[in-house]
Amino acid sequence: MVSNATRHLCAGAYLDEQFLRTSLNQVYRQDRRLVAPSYGFDLVAVLGHCLQARRLFTIRDAVIVGTVVFSACVAPPAFMLTLTVLISLYLTTSALRLIQEISRELRQGRSASAGLIIGRVLLVIFRLMVAGALLVLLVPVALTFALGSAISGASDATTVPGATGAVLLLILGLILAPPVVASLARQNRLDAFAPGLTPAPPSRSARFDDIKRQESGNTVVYSGYRPFVGAGYPWKSWGLAQRLVRAASPLPELAPEGEREFTSAPFTAEQLVGHLRDELTALTTEPAAERQIPGLTVNDRIFLAGTEVAQLVPYTPPAHVAEIIRNPTGPARHYLVCQVVSWRGELVTTVHVHVAVQGKSLYIEFTSTALPPCDDRYRVVDQVGGTGREAYLRAGVWGLLDAPTTIGRAPVNLLRVGLDALLSADWIRSDRSIRVGYDYGAAVSVREAGTAPDTRSHTQTQEIDKYQRIIERRLLAAVLDFLDRRGVDTVEYRQRALTVLNAGAVVTNGTLTVHGDVSATQTNGGQPGSGGGR
Repeated sequence: MVSNATRHLCAGAYLDEQFLRTSLNQVYRQDRRLVAPSYGFDLVAVLGHCLQARRLFTIRDAVIVGTVVFSACVAPPAFMLTLTVLISLYLTTSALRLIQEISRELRQGRSASAGLIIGRVLLVIFRLMVAGALLVLLVPVALTFALGSAISGASDATTVPGATGAVLLLILGLILAPPVVASLARQNRLDAFAPGLTPAPPSRSARFDDIKRQESGNTVVYSGYRPFVGAGYPWKSWGLAQRLVRAASPLPELAPEGEREFTSAPFTAEQLVGHLRDELTALTTEPAAERQIPGLTVNDRIFLAGTEVAQLVPYTPPAHVAEIIRNPTGPARHYLVCQVVSWRGELVTTVHVHVAVQGKSLYIEFTSTALPPCDDRYRVVDQVGGTGREAYLRAGVWGLLDAPTTIGRAPVNLLRVGLDALLSADWIRSDRSIRVGYDYGAAVSVREAGTAPDTRSHTQTQEIDKYQRIIERRLLAAVLDFLDRRGVDTVEYRQRALTVLNAGAVVTNGTLTVHGDVSATQTNGGQPGSGGGR
């Protein structure tokens, strides 16, 4: 079954031009950066529809600019009258959108302060006054041209009566047609993303093959501070350092505290990672529903800063992975990544676990992240009336109402497309060598660029919290069992594990902090689930 996130992001390519530009400029055209992991969706399908949407909008804008220039040169009077019509249409549309926005905020009870609302209203009034002033200035000029054309036509025996009106309608139709037709064409594309349908994959290309190869790798090369790019918002994080000492003797006086410490580590980090991997993977193969976590995957991943790469290779050999686990002192860091994709791809809960055995101690790091559903605007294809005849009628009406804005932005859009093409040209980026110190990491995730700021319901928030808590509990239990079998004293570990498990019950303003050797930070203020304490 196709992921809902895939369908919604493909729709977003046609509905959100900012998302479209970000996906193409920051991901598709960044062939000297490795792409971020694609969790719960098909990146190639989304980028393919971003290219198709860009092609559709570029054709629309080119036709608009060409039609406007042609009309201004061939029939200046009719063109001036057309401008007055477009300005009038813009005034009507602006007023309509303002009324809709204010009424929606009042219905949902999320209106801002009175001062902010007054400021927004004054800003809109100012824009309307400027547009009205232009309208007042253009009407006399247009009427003068029209009157001159009528007088000239009256002296010409071959002039057909009403020709000026016919030319006006023709010019108006020519200018308004591209935005309306493009809006209907966009709706045709959106109909292909209705529930139950699979977005068509793009034609095969070298760039798409390279993206697929990168997605199949086990290495994440990140840009900047955040290593878990593509995994969503931070949910909870803690670190635990445990001194490795032998279990207490039945006769404590025979084993002084100083002598209980192991002279050499009783196990390696690689052995513990293997144990955790086996224990968590078993949750995916249990036959009973009560003993499994549906959709859980457990994988080894290497995370490397983009400034540390010597070659753009998204794969680390197993022998090198084992060495990174045993000796985590370099820039590369190993994490056991446990991930649950739920709600048919709308929610992605990811837990990153890092283990190190150093300084006669065991260190465990736990970081969970969450991807909420896609932007609500992209979910129009799931709504009743979002596709089909009603949607086509709505697309035609709004294509007409939005025509002034679309026409005004067309030259800027074409200029931006030209600059993007120029900057991505091979002759501009002829130097393909990789230099250590430059940042070649993934800076943007397509999934994160199209993600809503919060979950859509309390149930989704609890869904994310449920999975991260279950994995956390199984992880702590697996470590405890492993330490007991290796003869390690677990009294201190049990206390700290209990502190970690109980930590989620205390949240202040969306931030939780546990003091002491065990530190945990849960940050969800303004992010998924920010409305509920944990």
